[in-house]
Formats: sequence, C-alpha cells, structure tokens
Amino acid sequence: MTTFIRKILSSVTAAMVLSLSDSSANAEEKIYWRTDCVGRMQISIPGDADIAYTPPKLMYEDDSTQIYKFPDGSRAGWSWFSLGGAIRISNALSPVEVHQFRQEAKKLEKMAQGYVLETSPKGVFEKIYLDDKSQFAMRVNSSFLFALVLNNHGVTLQSSTVKHQVGQQSQQLKAIVSNMTYRENFSIAELPGVCMPSLLIKGTEGKGILAATTYQLKAHPDITILLEESTAGKPGKYERPEVFTAIYKSNFFWTQDYQDYDSIENLLKFRRHNNIPFAGQRAVESKVRMIRTDKITEDFGYLVVTQGNPDAKVDTPDLMLYVIRDAQQAIKRGIKPVPKKEFFKLARQIADSVKHRGAIPSEK
Repeated sequence: MTTFIRKILSSVTAAMVLSLSDSSANAEEKIYWRTDCVGRMQISIPGDADIAYTPPKLMYEDDSTQIYKFPDGSRAGWSWFSLGGAIRISNALSPVEVHQFRQEAKKLEKMAQGYVLETSPKGVFEKIYLDDKSQFAMRVNSSFLFALVLNNHGVTLQSSTVKHQVGQQSQQLKAIVSNMTYRENFSIAELPGVCMPSLLIKGTEGKGILAATTYQLKAHPDITILLEESTAGKPGKYERPEVFTAIYKSNFFWTQDYQDYDSIENLLKFRRHNNIPFAGQRAVESKVRMIRTDKITEDFGYLVVTQGNPDAKVDTPDLMLYVIRDAQQAIKRGIKPVPKKEFFKLARQIADSVKHRGAIPSEK
C-alpha cells in the first residue's frame, strides 16, 4: 500500500470518527436539554439550571421594584412577574421560614390597621376573606396585598387601583389568587395559563401579562438566559411609536438597560441587526462583544426582541430573549468560560427552541 493511499484512508477514518463523535455529542446534547414554560411560551435550555427567586426577606417590599436572585446571591435584574399586580415568588422555604413568612403578613396587617386608625381617619382597612383560610389578603384604601404559600414557596401579589374601581379590582385579584397552583419547574403545564417559577396561574385570558424568568446554567455558570413575555401594548397619546419597535428596544437594552461593561461592540458591523423568525413572529437579533468594568475580561451577549401586535387575531405578545456570558462567574469556580463560537451557536439553538406553549413544531 502506498504512502499516498495510507494518508487518504487515514484522513477518511479520522473524518468518520469526528463525524460520529459530533453525532454522539449532538445526541447527548438533545438528551440533556430541558424544557420549561415562561408565561404562555416554552423554552429549552442545555442542562440543569438555577432559577432566580425573590429572597424571603424581600417578599413584602414595595412593589415598585422586583428583586430576584440566584442561590449564589447574584442578582437577576430583569426577572419580573405581573398579573393584576406585581408578583413575587420565593425559593422553597423551610418550616421556620414559612412560619416567618406568615407572621410577617400578620405584622403588616396590624401596622395597616394602626395607620388607618391613627393617621388616616377617612381611610379604609379591609381584611379580605378567601376560600382558603391559610391565605392572607388585605386592602388599605385602594391598595391590595395577597400572601399565600404553595408547596413551601411564598407568593405575594401587590396591586393598587383608583377609588371607583376598588370593588372590581378586588374580585379580579381574588380570582387570580384562587387560580394559582404549584408547578414543578422544567415541566410543561397541560392546562392553559401563565407560567412563572414554581407557579402556574390558570384562567388568565385577556389579562395583561408580564413574565420574565432568568436561568443560570449549572454546568456553565457564566451563562444566564432570560425569556420575557409581555402583553403587546399600543403607544399612548404622548408616547412615540418608535419606542415600541423591536429595533428601538434592542438598542435601548444594550445602551441603557444593560450597562455592566466598560465598552461594548456590535458584532454585526454592517447590518447592525439580523431579522430572524422567533416563536412564529418577526424578530430583531443582535450580537455584542463586551469588555467588563475591570477593563480586561471579554464577554459576549445575544439578544432577540419582537414587537407584538395587540390587534392581531392570533396572540402576538412582546417577546425578549437574552443569553449573556459573564466569564468571571465560571473562572471563580475553576470552570473554563464557554468560547465565543460555541456561545453564539448555543444562543441561537436556545432562540430556535422558543415557541408558544402547546404549539406544534414547524418542519424544517
């Protein structure tokens, strides 16, 4: 056998081995991808992940801010949940923490009663009675607070309205709370409704929704993933229509919302954005390179944004997906950060997995 033929056979064999190993890797990847639901959407992510919750001590904080954190204490700044009002969900609580959660509600009830009696003679305090006596609810003037425990997870719902809509709002909130049920994470609920971490809210048709869940991969803690669904809105009388466009929201995210960097570079230099299909809608895709505030660490970000249509016959919400690498989160754990090429490949695979829950996958 000539040297030339040996080289050819060797190359073919190597190619076959590489092809087989790639196929095995892809098969293994698909086996370990996990699917979860967010709002009325579903998403698949590679492997196990931590999900951000509100720390127990912050469950009753003012509803103007949402504070969600991962188990390591790092903040998930874009996690946010609202249906009828701001919703907070805690991680699984110990029996002692459950008791403290309930006691805090009773403490707030006494404080509210005292406030109305002493400082607001014309004010109104109302204890709202629910079918489940273990749940807590109250109204102070036109503001509401509901608190309940579902499978050891604390849940609070805070809302306020105008005076003449108090009765209607009270009924709507009681209906929302009565339809809250525990949901195992990384499961796809069979009933229609809105998914949140450890929570499904049934019977939510026609209501304004905001559900934004953040994941941190356990095998690659440098990777965080957020999927957000919100009911599409219309520009108000004094609002600029361009603010509602996907391109505007994409640019605003990287330049105003997300600023954890010293410098940022758009990797799509000529097009600036890609137009791609996303969950059955038209979307804007962006890719960036960042230098962190230490002026040394290089990182990457991927973002997909849609502009929903409130008048569409088919449900068309606003959607946003980001996948962001924070290399230091891996380095400090002795793990190698995901390389650039693999990062963007992974991000696109995640984006391709997002669809309406219960939708039939399209053939490729």
